[in-house]
Amino acid sequence: MSADGHLTDSAVRHQVYVQRFGSGLTTKAVKFVRRAINRAKKTVQGGLSQYQSARYQRQIETLSNDLRAIYGDMAERQRIDYGVFAQYEFTFNTKLLGQVVKASVKLAEPSVEMIAAAVLSDPLDLLVGKGRQSINIAGAIAQFGTKKTADIISEIGLGAAMGEDSRQIVARLTSLGVSHEEQASSLVSTLTNHVSASARNKTFSENDDILEGKQDIATLDGRTTAFCRSIDHRIIPLDGPSPPYHWRCRTTQVPVLKAEYRREIPGSVRPAVGPDGAQQVSSKTTYGDWLARQPVSFQREVLGEKRYQLFSKGDLTLDRFVDGETGKQYTLGQLKELEPHAFELAGLN
Repeated sequence: MSADGHLTDSAVRHQVYVQRFGSGLTTKAVKFVRRAINRAKKTVQGGLSQYQSARYQRQIETLSNDLRAIYGDMAERQRIDYGVFAQYEFTFNTKLLGQVVKASVKLAEPSVEMIAAAVLSDPLDLLVGKGRQSINIAGAIAQFGTKKTADIISEIGLGAAMGEDSRQIVARLTSLGVSHEEQASSLVSTLTNHVSASARNKTFSENDDILEGKQDIATLDGRTTAFCRSIDHRIIPLDGPSPPYHWRCRTTQVPVLKAEYRREIPGSVRPAVGPDGAQQVSSKTTYGDWLARQPVSFQREVLGEKRYQLFSKGDLTLDRFVDGETGKQYTLGQLKELEPHAFELAGLN
C-alpha cells in the first residue's frame, strides 16, 4: 500500500476525532449562550419599566454590560482552547508526515507560539449564499458575541414596544436561545475544522520541499454537500484553498508527497456511512465511486431524481454538477446548457 493511502486512512480517522473535539467545544459554547439568555430572562422577570423610559434604558444598559462580559468570557475560553488544539494538530500532522517519509528527510518544527499565532489569525474563506465570506477566528468569535447581544436586546425591545408582558417576552427569549445554540454549534464546528486545517497547512508549508501538493478528502455519507462531493480526491497546489469550504464543512486534506520521498505502509481504508450503516472502503475510493455502488434509493436521496438520472445514465461525474470557480451547484437549467448530451442520454429532453 502506498504512502498516499496511509495518509488518507489516518487523516480520515483523525477527522472523526476533530469532529468529536468540536462537539466538546460546542457543549462549552452552548453553556455561555444559555447563561446569556438566562441573564436576559432574569432582567425581564424582575420587571421592566415603561419602554424607553430612563429607568428602562438603565436596565438595558446593565443587561448589555452583563451580556458583553459573558460573551467576553466565552471568547477568551475559545481562544485558549483553539490555541491548544492548534498545537496538538501541528504535532499530529508532523508525526503523520514522518511516518510516510523516508527516514533521511528531516521535518521542520516551528515554535508552539508561532503555530498558535498563525492559526488564530489565518483567514477563513467560506461559500455563503451566492458569494463568499472571509473572517478569522478572533473576528468570528468577537462578532458572534456582539451579534447575539444585539439580538437579545432587540428582542426585548420589540416585545416591550408591543406592550407584551414579561411572560411573553421570556417566551421570545426562549425561542431566540434555541436559534443561538444552533448558530453556536455551526460556528464552533466550522472553526474547529478551520483550526485543524490551518495547523495542517503550517506543517505542509514548513515541509514544502518534500511535497508536491495536497489532496481533498470528503466524508463518505449522505450529508456531504455537492461541492465537497465534487472535489473528493482533488489534488491542488500547497497554496491552494483549504477546508472548511462552507459552514459545517467536514472535508479534510492530506499532503501529496514527491515521488522520491514516498515509502510503502501496510493497510489502507477509509470509513463510509451508507444506507446499510458504517463500512470500510479502499482509501483510493472517491465519493463518485462509492456513490455509484450504493442502492438507487440512496443515490436519488443524495442527488435528487434528475441529477441521479444524469449521474447514472448521462455519464456525468460529480465534479460536473458544480461550478469549479464559485463552488456553487449548477441549476438544472444551467446544466442542460452546459451538458446537453448528458440530458439526451438520460432521456430528460
